Amino acid sequence: MARTNKTRRGRPWGVIFKVVGAVVILAICFFGTTFMTPEEAEAVLTAGSTDPVAYANEHYDSTIAYVNDNATDLAGLLEDLQEDEEGTSEELGHRDGEAAYTFAVTTTGTVEEGGFGQVNLAVDGVPSGVTVSVQTGPAVMGTALRDVTGEVTFDMFENQIDYAQVGLSLNDPLKAGVLTENDLNSMIGQKITVVGAFAYSDSAHVVITPVSIEVAS
Repeated sequence: MARTNKTRRGRPWGVIFKVVGAVVILAICFFGTTFMTPEEAEAVLTAGSTDPVAYANEHYDSTIAYVNDNATDLAGLLEDLQEDEEGTSEELGHRDGEAAYTFAVTTTGTVEEGGFGQVNLAVDGVPSGVTVSVQTGPAVMGTALRDVTGEVTFDMFENQIDYAQVGLSLNDPLKAGVLTENDLNSMIGQKITVVGAFAYSDSAHVVITPVSIEVAS
């Protein structure tokens, strides 16, 4: 009679230990998890971010003061930028990341007709081929006021929209203030002194966002 070989099967303790261990780990993860409502999750995600409108309202006056206190002669600045853009930018300008450098400037020139929302300014000493314009409103474009101090950075805000909103909110008081008080389009042919800020994004065309406009004597 043929002998039948039987394989003895032991209890699968290894498998059992693995299953129990996995259950324990899952339990720890479950009981160690904090569940939040959508509102609570939103609060966590936005914690530490800066409200753009509130920031602009709080820092508008100090931004204007910075521009007035740090304004450099435009013609001389443009000459220096042509000779040593990197060194001049690092010394006198500010930027966030890889954006264009922004400068606080002052200049005196004769008002001429310009493009939409701008007048041109004929300024003595400006390098050949460079045109100078001043924003007139009603819309104030760009983020020169936001960027000129070097204190506003993208990582202060929740997203790109809020970062852009700071610039818009800093521009708003200009429309109700200096640009309402000074109708540049009615000053064609007059000599004025402007203090403001501009981003050096186009070496052939400077567009100044004005914080102060005075008729030159």
